[in-house]
Amino acid sequence: MHPATFCPPVPRTTVVVVPTRRSATTAAALSFFLITLNASTVTTALPMIGRDLNARAGLAWVLTGYSLVFAVALLPAGAWADRIGARRAFVAGLALFAATSAVCALATNLTVLLAARAVQGIAAAVILPSGLSMLNAAYPEPSERGKAVGRWSAAGAIALVVGSPLGGAVTSAIGWQGTFWINVPPTLLALVVALRTPATPKPQPVRRTSYRELVTAPAVVLSSATGFALNFATYGTIFVVTLFLQQDRGQSAWVSGLVFIPMTLLIIPANLLTGRLAVRLGIRRTLLLGQGLMAAGLAGLLIGGPVWAFALWLLPLGIGGGLIAPTTTTLMLNGLPPARSGFGAGLLNAIRQFGSAAAPAVLAPLGFRLCMILSAVVIVAPALIGRKQCLPTANTTTKTPAAADSQS
Repeated sequence: MHPATFCPPVPRTTVVVVPTRRSATTAAALSFFLITLNASTVTTALPMIGRDLNARAGLAWVLTGYSLVFAVALLPAGAWADRIGARRAFVAGLALFAATSAVCALATNLTVLLAARAVQGIAAAVILPSGLSMLNAAYPEPSERGKAVGRWSAAGAIALVVGSPLGGAVTSAIGWQGTFWINVPPTLLALVVALRTPATPKPQPVRRTSYRELVTAPAVVLSSATGFALNFATYGTIFVVTLFLQQDRGQSAWVSGLVFIPMTLLIIPANLLTGRLAVRLGIRRTLLLGQGLMAAGLAGLLIGGPVWAFALWLLPLGIGGGLIAPTTTTLMLNGLPPARSGFGAGLLNAIRQFGSAAAPAVLAPLGFRLCMILSAVVIVAPALIGRKQCLPTANTTTKTPAAADSQS
């Protein structure tokens, strides 16, 4: 058999004990909602933070410091969750997230706030991969796992929609401290739900799998490349279109922000549809559909038109991105041993963060048309990677005998 088409054997999956599905899904989705909400609400509070703490100079680090620590810590945090057990890491991350949210709210100077935000980034980096690892254990059947990941992803999309308005309302009503206090009750709720989720016993190891084997697995390569491309194209488009509408079209920041609302709203139903679509079409075709929709939207943006036309052309990006995001996560989880699901989730999300950060740096010097063309090329390029590779489907799993130490 040609090496490019090599597919590892697919063993039968034996389920011993799995976490309660409802509690695992609720805890993971609620935590992802919180992480996404936290990033959105704090942004709206920055001007008031600067005035109250008299710290306009280093204000950007309230966001940047958190984001950098979060991105860097994702991979080691995921590996750590694999070692100590997904639920244990998840609970520790939630407790730390609640504590640092309280410290942020009580901060009386920028130094304390920045330090607390950095630790909060570590907490979020632990929560994200360990939550996905819990979902992976709760749904051993790939078809059901895909639907659960879709619901998890939709929770983040909902937070993206409500984050800025909620942050603005809370900041206006009770001050910037409120954007941190609102994290505490839902985090504690997620903590209670997680503690009610039964632990999964660790299977006896059959053989150890090196990280080199893991990162070169076809499913890992394709999901990583697609995740990078998704964030590069999405955040790059938001960055470029926002600047274009304000600088070239003379639109206000308010109007340029409104253009993205319909796109963002469509991400939610697309996330929820993904699991069923992947079962019907397969993971590869679902990714291709999402990539095609995003490329079509980027091509439409080249045509331009009035402001409302930009909102129209952005709709395929919302639908396509909504299909791609949970599908890449499901592909990563399906293609790794269960004992390495935390590592895989951390790897994928770290690479996606890198894509978000790289987009403005790469696209800023380019013109609008070239930015749209480059983004379209980036989003469809991963399709060439997986064209001849054997991938796990939405109905089968590639959890190999190397699934040595499952999360607990």
